[in-house]
Amino acid sequence: MAKLADVLAAVDSLGFDPARVKHIARRLSEAGKISSGGPARSPELSEDDVLRLIMAVATSPKLRQAEQSVEIYGALTPAGVRIADDTPDSITRDEATAIAVEVEKARGGDTEARRSFLTFVRSWPEIVIERQGGNVVRFRQSGANDGHRTATTIPVAAVADILDDIFGKVAA
Repeated sequence: MAKLADVLAAVDSLGFDPARVKHIARRLSEAGKISSGGPARSPELSEDDVLRLIMAVATSPKLRQAEQSVEIYGALTPAGVRIADDTPDSITRDEATAIAVEVEKARGGDTEARRSFLTFVRSWPEIVIERQGGNVVRFRQSGANDGHRTATTIPVAAVADILDDIFGKVAA
């Protein structure tokens, strides 16, 4: 677990407005989307909380949409297909799991994962994991609209380095 102040300082390296990141973190905490602190106690965030915060900042054009963005983007499925309840656990069910796995591989030293990129599309709910060699995995809503695309792209290595700074290095 990491103190919110440490997380905010580490996320600064992504180039987002620090005040905006802090406001989004507070909104997510108040909505129960990330860990909250107690009376006179700062929130302590997990790795998943940090990933949710980064996703919310990258996908929320307006502060008031942060909580909704975490719900919508967190439920995206590969290519927008409906995943049956009896699908084997080896099949990635949602983008949150896929991003966590990609970042964890990068933290462990996987060269291909460190060269990957995460693209958060704000125009419609979509997150793309772009791997070397043109291997692209799209997580989106079924029937998501295409058109003018507004997106934020973040190197997986940058997210992995942030988690390493906050939580310590992962043994390869």
